[in-house]
Amino acid sequence: MSCRPVALLAPMLLLACAGKGDDTNVDDPTPPGVAVLGGYTHTLDGVVVETLLAADDRLGIPSDLAVNPRTPDQLWVLNYDANAVVLATGLEGGAIDSTFYRSFGSDHFLANPMGIAFSDQGEFATVQDTDELTQGASGTPRDFMGPTLWDDNLDRFDAGHGSHLDMLHNSPLAGGVAWEADRIFWVFDGYHEAISRYNFNTDHGYGGADHSDGEVARYVQGQVARYEGTPSGLEMDRATGLLYIADSANSRVMALDTASGERAGAIGPNYDGGQQYRVADAELLAVFEDGDGEVGLITPSGLAIHDEVVYVADNEAGRILALSMEGELLDWLDLGREPGALGGLEVDASGNLLFTDMVAVEVVRISPLP
Repeated sequence: MSCRPVALLAPMLLLACAGKGDDTNVDDPTPPGVAVLGGYTHTLDGVVVETLLAADDRLGIPSDLAVNPRTPDQLWVLNYDANAVVLATGLEGGAIDSTFYRSFGSDHFLANPMGIAFSDQGEFATVQDTDELTQGASGTPRDFMGPTLWDDNLDRFDAGHGSHLDMLHNSPLAGGVAWEADRIFWVFDGYHEAISRYNFNTDHGYGGADHSDGEVARYVQGQVARYEGTPSGLEMDRATGLLYIADSANSRVMALDTASGERAGAIGPNYDGGQQYRVADAELLAVFEDGDGEVGLITPSGLAIHDEVVYVADNEAGRILALSMEGELLDWLDLGREPGALGGLEVDASGNLLFTDMVAVEVVRISPLP
């Protein structure tokens, strides 16, 4: 296994050697691995696999999913093709006990949703993978698209205009979203091949239209790229300020140093009338790239961080990789899923992995063997 340098927060330089570590027994060169991926067995025999939701639960093409941190019994799943959300409850009890379907006038506010991320205060953002007309031929332009802000009020949420809290419009063809703090979310902006920071600030209220207090900052334009029809997951590590990125079309996991860079000139289009600008010279750091070590990475899609482990789904290869925060390959699991299947990735309150299968139309849970 080869070693390679991984630059993190400058000027620190770490050397990541996949498969090596202080806990490795010198008499047994096999690394201990990660329990939820089977402890270095790499096969489904080393884990428990359960299908939680399927087409009978009104799943369409399930692109991404998220556990509500305020109510960890709730699992929210995006229906990419139906502009809808399937909400499942009973997650903490081990089995889904009920599902709810939400789709109402969602052709703009939840148009081909590709990413979902919760704050810790009951609000969440979705991002939409489209640059088509979503409000009719006489309505808004094709690129009038960006993240939508919602809350988890189930008496109000219908996935449509009347239940959205806010929306900003500078990132069509979005692939993923991650929460930072307050009402700040990061977006994988496929249209501009960039990572954008959105601050909704004060919401406009249910069904409103005043977006003028929003702030959009565009980073590393031209340095990332979406793979069509595939999530490009994001996850924020608040301890370091690094934003981990599944750079799907470039076959790599990257990390954006969100404290780096300087505010530069204005960006457009500015449909909302708020502050919109470019951030120059931000650091985009290599974490794990195609061909590293004995297991490569073809099309990274879902991405999740838990207990200082970065989990990344490979949409093409049908496997999940576990990396250290510095990019060391810790473990991987071959799922035997079809190419193009693996979408979003999430970790539940018990540390189990959840993923979407966009081909089999399933939401699946992986747990360690008892």
